[in-house]
Amino acid sequence: MTDPLQSVTTPDPNLPMWARKQQNAANPLSDERMLAFIGPKWPTYQVKFAPFLEDPAFVPTWNWSAAFFQPAWFLYRKLYFAAFGFMLLRGLAFQMLTGSETQLTMTEMQKPENRGVLMMWLAVGVSSMIAAGGVANWLLFRRARAAVRIALAQEMPNTEELPWLARVGGTSRTGVALVVALNIMVFYAALGA
Repeated sequence: MTDPLQSVTTPDPNLPMWARKQQNAANPLSDERMLAFIGPKWPTYQVKFAPFLEDPAFVPTWNWSAAFFQPAWFLYRKLYFAAFGFMLLRGLAFQMLTGSETQLTMTEMQKPENRGVLMMWLAVGVSSMIAAGGVANWLLFRRARAAVRIALAQEMPNTEELPWLARVGGTSRTGVALVVALNIMVFYAALGA
């Protein structure tokens, strides 16, 4: 069995445009396109994406950054729906499991009668971390594959395709700054209330 990463080649710039298109069509997820989309971390993600390049079905892989810094990592990688989902679902899961619709402050949760609620809060947080760490690479791969397919459908020349992939992909520091600011406000609100 051949390694799909070894068979990835970049088109020869000396070839005419029609030959480069055929070579790119043979492997739409070329190193050149993925480097443009992912950015300088592509060599790291190349190893993480290897199972998806062989079979695009979901295979759990691990991403420590997504596990510990979710939803900030999802916003950093421009996975906005996943970031929103992890923000929303954690709170919903906690409410459903505890059956409580009232928000408890940290001081309320630390009271002896609320130990079970505190343990449930920790369990939901750990479960959310495991889920985020396990699906992050697959979600990023799917987004990269979708962006490449859109670029191919638009039949952009290489001079426009790679900058477009870099703009659509890459990272967003603004999203991370927003999540950090929001978490600081929520933390202070929970302490003060």
